[in-house]
Amino acid sequence: MASIIKRKKNYSIVYNYTDENGETRQKWETRTSYQDALKRKAEVENQQFTGTFLPPSNQTIAEFLLDFVSLYGEKKWGVSMYDSQNSLISNYINPIIGDLKVQEVTPRVVDKYIQTLQKTPAVNTRTHHAKTDLVTNATIEKIIKLLRCAFKQAVRWELIAQEPL
Repeated sequence: MASIIKRKKNYSIVYNYTDENGETRQKWETRTSYQDALKRKAEVENQQFTGTFLPPSNQTIAEFLLDFVSLYGEKKWGVSMYDSQNSLISNYINPIIGDLKVQEVTPRVVDKYIQTLQKTPAVNTRTHHAKTDLVTNATIEKIIKLLRCAFKQAVRWELIAQEPL
């Protein structure tokens, strides 16, 4: 059960949830309008009623991808695939969106990320020299495929409600 509390000019939605350790926590979310607060309150109550509520998490994309590679990638990928995926993560994902929280990723964020990738210079390494100045479409497709796989796994692990890609 959530409630709305007026605080000066803002409205706070207050609700309880159980964290990953089984402890009950209280969460305050602030909205600027009463209508937004009512909408969020109804959304939280509906998710709690249907059992689809996910507790807030501060895990970043970089932290999540580290877990994903260690739990999923080491078992499913071969050596060269493992190396190439780690290179994509360290060269093109973590520097751009690695600090974002996993639960903040939306299709709009993904679209902006893809636009940023299209303007990003290609990375040269000791063993690989980029043939073009910017990241190629093939590389962008590989990054999207990796992120789609990772976020599908995040849905299975109940870190996010739906896959944003």
